[in-house]
Amino acid sequence: MKSVILRFLMSTLLLAGCASANAATMDITASFSPSMDNPENNAFTNTTPQSGYCATHPANCVDGTKSLATGLTLTPSRGLTPQDDKRESLFFKWPSSTRKIMVTNIETGNTQEVHFRVSSFSGRYTANSDSGVYNWGRGDAAFSLYPDGGCSSLHAGWGANAWLEWLWWVPEGNSGCYKISSVERPVGDSKFINKVNELSFGYDLKAPDPLKMESGIYTGRLALRVGPGGDIDFGDNFQASDNELDINFTLTVNHELKLTTTPENRAVSLQPCAPGRICSEEEGSANWERWMVNRITPELTGKSNFNLSSSGEFTVYLQCEQQSGSDCALKSDNTPSQTVPVRTLLTLPENIIDHSTGSTVSKRRLTTGKDLTKNVFTTKSFGQNRAGSIEFLVGQKDVDTMLKTRPDTYRGAVTVIFDPDIY
Repeated sequence: MKSVILRFLMSTLLLAGCASANAATMDITASFSPSMDNPENNAFTNTTPQSGYCATHPANCVDGTKSLATGLTLTPSRGLTPQDDKRESLFFKWPSSTRKIMVTNIETGNTQEVHFRVSSFSGRYTANSDSGVYNWGRGDAAFSLYPDGGCSSLHAGWGANAWLEWLWWVPEGNSGCYKISSVERPVGDSKFINKVNELSFGYDLKAPDPLKMESGIYTGRLALRVGPGGDIDFGDNFQASDNELDINFTLTVNHELKLTTTPENRAVSLQPCAPGRICSEEEGSANWERWMVNRITPELTGKSNFNLSSSGEFTVYLQCEQQSGSDCALKSDNTPSQTVPVRTLLTLPENIIDHSTGSTVSKRRLTTGKDLTKNVFTTKSFGQNRAGSIEFLVGQKDVDTMLKTRPDTYRGAVTVIFDPDIY
């Protein structure tokens, strides 16, 4: 998203009185776009396609759970027996503790933090045809596989005579859950016997607040080592088909920052007016006549209206045709010419607040040059075509200076930049 630039041409006439190898890979994607249907939304939408158990058994994922198929196959080096310890039988340790992954904006290099953990998993055990899939030590229930070691069963089993699938929930920080066979299960000769495949996992994903991120695509990677003692550990008997599992994260932020105005609002005529007021051209003429009588110097003021559609954060600052200190300036037509400062005051829609104070923005003085220590604004909720304004002010002291050269005309161009690049 590029900066939005609003440029004003202004003048005042003084009358005679006047912005990795051997690795299985998978992708997690999420996106954010503002919506008028849900303007308060400040969360990413997980756009990762379902695979694994949520694709095969969608009724188990009605709460919005997402699952990913790992593509891993586990092959035992020896059969299963009731005398096995937990690491010699069906053993599963996943990265169930929260991991922090840094994702980086591919254009700007800005980084954000994503939190990820495995919260459930499913697999399929294919049995030796002589032992079947029964007798896992819980009432010999057909097609039932209940875990030990801290996990709990979300579904104890789907299956047939030759295979059994299960779905287990994994608590945070789990050190490994398992199931020891209650019968002998030889390895067998078939490549399908006593193997575990169809491994997939569900996960918790916590992304940053997209309203506090700049637009763009953020990418990151979590490399998980597979094997005994690794991030993913299947015990000492079963060997995995890959020794690394890479998860690629892609977060897309599509903020909106759109400013609309009219030609009339981009050409501002400053009029003499009482402090705190904006006067029409007709009122300005009357005020010059009044000054001719009472010699009480007025201020010069003008106002431009705009409509703003925004989400996310942005800053606003000035560029000037002529400059006086941190303000823009007006320059006289007369020779020799002189300049006087003109203050630029920003009022934003009420759905936008100051990043530091949380207050709404009314008549905030803008200055030249980008300065991220001030004038950084946050959109609380997405708003479309919300009204804002920019007022211009020349103080009484500077008007006194201008009147010394009358009759004269003072002109200047003020460019107001709405810039979403605040990192």
